[in-house]
Amino acid sequence: MYPLGYVTRVIKAGEYISDSQRVINLLYQIPTRPKPECIEAAAGIANFTYDTAGDIAAAGVEDIRHQLTVSIDPSGCQDVDDALTLSRLPTGGFLVGIHIADVSRFVTQGDTIDSDASRRMMSFYAATDKVYSMLPVCLSEDVCSLLQGQDRCVLSVYLQTDDKYKIVDTVSRSQVCRSLIQNDNQMTYEEAQLIIDEAGYERVQWTKDSVKATIFYLHRIAQRLRLDRLSQARFCFSEPEDPFCHVECHDAHQLIEELMIKTNFTVAQFLLKHFPESVPVRRQKSPDEDDVNKWSDRHSAAIQASMYFRQFDMLGCFLDAEGDGKVKILQSTIDDLKTAVEKKNLKKVVSLIAQESQHPLHLLAMNNWFQIQVNRLTFYDDAYSSPTYVVLGPSV
Repeated sequence: MYPLGYVTRVIKAGEYISDSQRVINLLYQIPTRPKPECIEAAAGIANFTYDTAGDIAAAGVEDIRHQLTVSIDPSGCQDVDDALTLSRLPTGGFLVGIHIADVSRFVTQGDTIDSDASRRMMSFYAATDKVYSMLPVCLSEDVCSLLQGQDRCVLSVYLQTDDKYKIVDTVSRSQVCRSLIQNDNQMTYEEAQLIIDEAGYERVQWTKDSVKATIFYLHRIAQRLRLDRLSQARFCFSEPEDPFCHVECHDAHQLIEELMIKTNFTVAQFLLKHFPESVPVRRQKSPDEDDVNKWSDRHSAAIQASMYFRQFDMLGCFLDAEGDGKVKILQSTIDDLKTAVEKKNLKKVVSLIAQESQHPLHLLAMNNWFQIQVNRLTFYDDAYSSPTYVVLGPSV
């Protein structure tokens, strides 16, 4: 018996990225057209306006519009869904506020917009720079977007640090709440990276309402979060985890990434505490010891010559093994090194020497290391045990 079917469309071979994107859209059934019903429903939604402090309090919202608030996104971004605040505590530590656009203020469970969003599941950023939004554009890029100078409702998550930038229990205030903010500075990754680069390794004096000081200390806190996370081999899945990766605005991207990972974890813990039997989360177990031993035997030469793997405490016993210390380098990498030296681009030189993906054997070791992490992700639904590290949703 042979399957029967009929041709619905013939796609001609193309030479441009838009042609490939069209094939991907069809292959994965990406919804590229907004529903007219959703556009019509969203058109009637307006932002909340609070005339008095009493109105804000009555709505159960904390007014923090007086506090310096910044966001960091790609240039030209209109769907700004998160923003940050930072304040100094009497202890010398900091209180980091991560503020996420509160869509639930405008979308009701089960309504037309919610049903369509459930079908789409996410906003899709195509290779052609076109965005297929999960929500109607008038919501995602206007009413719900944390645009500069606009009052916006958010869900706020607070993280508290000690004077060494290490996250500690948040005792100075409630950890999760609804807030009203006003984005003071809608920054790009390039602008944030420039502040980080200009500061270098010097300590910037803390000044309230200073964008420079805010970005500098948020960067310090994010790097401490990253150090703690990598030392325990948590969520190391892809090449950008390489600290020597020469990507534009690498530090600025890490700032946002680390705070979002920690926020996800914090919210997962919060929901497990309040709704232990109904919250879908995943947890990551420690890497399997047998898998790690097999991996280290296979990639011993790469491990010993690697700077990247020295981040992981659990791999310390494999770093001192005897070896010839030689590293094979591609001719193309040597050529790039010569160019970087001639241009006196020290950052590029360090990247080319230290980044694992520049060296075939090291890249193989890194990819296998990531796979060990992925294999330890499990679905968590036991309300009576205590997972060591959990995240929201069916995937990370």
